[in-house]
Amino acid sequence: MEYISPISSAVMAVIWIVYFQLFLIQYQRNNRPYMVIHHAQNENPDALCLLVNMGKETIHVQCVQVVLQTRSGEERTLTVTEYRRVGADDSNVHQVLRQGPLQPGGYLVLGSFRNIILGRRSDDSDSDSDYLFEDVTAVEIRAAVVHGPSRYAVGVRRRFWLRHDGASEIFPRDIHSEQLNRRRHRHEVRRWLETELCPQ
Repeated sequence: MEYISPISSAVMAVIWIVYFQLFLIQYQRNNRPYMVIHHAQNENPDALCLLVNMGKETIHVQCVQVVLQTRSGEERTLTVTEYRRVGADDSNVHQVLRQGPLQPGGYLVLGSFRNIILGRRSDDSDSDSDYLFEDVTAVEIRAAVVHGPSRYAVGVRRRFWLRHDGASEIFPRDIHSEQLNRRRHRHEVRRWLETELCPQ
């Protein structure tokens, strides 16, 4: 009988430890940023590309970039210089921003995939690019954001490939947007920001 009390205490301690770990995991999951780079309208390259904040806290978008792969094997990194902030319950695109806060459930309209790839600033027929849309075979869209009180930026990216047999089409390489929010990703996301902001 003298062993029952220590054993029951040990069992209760294990139970509390398990409950604490489950609580901690759930808390981290609920407070971790989650962003989606959304491709609307299937494979249409004129479809809109959206950056959606699916997390429970506001994020601050610091930069959005696109990395292009061409037929010749060249790689280009461009800044998505125009996008629009839309609130979670806002039916109209109401402001053009370069960076800014994005509320939970809100999204940024980054533009059409064609205009993002060609680097166009508007919907007119003039392009500031020196390559053709048909030259591009793959694209990566990525964003660096600040989340909550953390001093480290986190990122999200999604890759697509293009087919130019007759009409051009664009397809995602994966159904998910890759979340770069762990310690091992900090250096890479920081590098995105340094190429954008050029700190001294």
